[in-house]
Amino acid sequence: MSDNSKKRRARVAVLAAGIAVAVIAVLSGCTSATTNSSQPPTAKLVPTAGSSVPSVQLTQLGATRIGLETVPVTVGQAGNAEFPYTALLYEPNGQPAVYVTSGTLTFTRHFVTVAVIGGGMVIVKSGVTPGDRVVTTGSAELLGVQNGVGEET
Repeated sequence: MSDNSKKRRARVAVLAAGIAVAVIAVLSGCTSATTNSSQPPTAKLVPTAGSSVPSVQLTQLGATRIGLETVPVTVGQAGNAEFPYTALLYEPNGQPAVYVTSGTLTFTRHFVTVAVIGGGMVIVKSGVTPGDRVVTTGSAELLGVQNGVGEET
C-alpha cells in the first residue's frame, strides 16, 4: 500500500469518526446549556402578615423575565374599584383574583368580587381598593408560582 493510500484512508477514518461523534451528540440531545440547578430561583413564596396564604416575591431578574407591569386601581362606577381586565385571573376553581403590590417586588393574591366587566375594564365590589397597584403583565406567572407550577420565572 502506498503512503498516499494510507494517508487517504487515515483522513477518511478521522472524518468518519468526527461525523459519528456529531450524530451521536445530536441524537443524545447533548447541548452546552447550563442547568437551572446552579442558578438561584427568580421567585419564591414568602409569609404574608395576617394570612396563611404566602405572597410571591420576585428577584429583579424574575420581574424582567415576565415583563412585570402594574397599574393603580382607580375609582369606577358607583365608587367601586376599577382596573384593567388584563389584571384579572381565575383560580382553577373559577374564583377571580388579582395580584396586588405588597412590597418591593412582592405581590399578594387578592380574591375579588366582580361587579362588571366591560370595555377592557373590571369593576369590583370587593377585594381591592382605589390606590392599590395590581399586576397587569406577569400575573399568570405569579399565579403559577403561588400554585406550585413553575416555581421559577
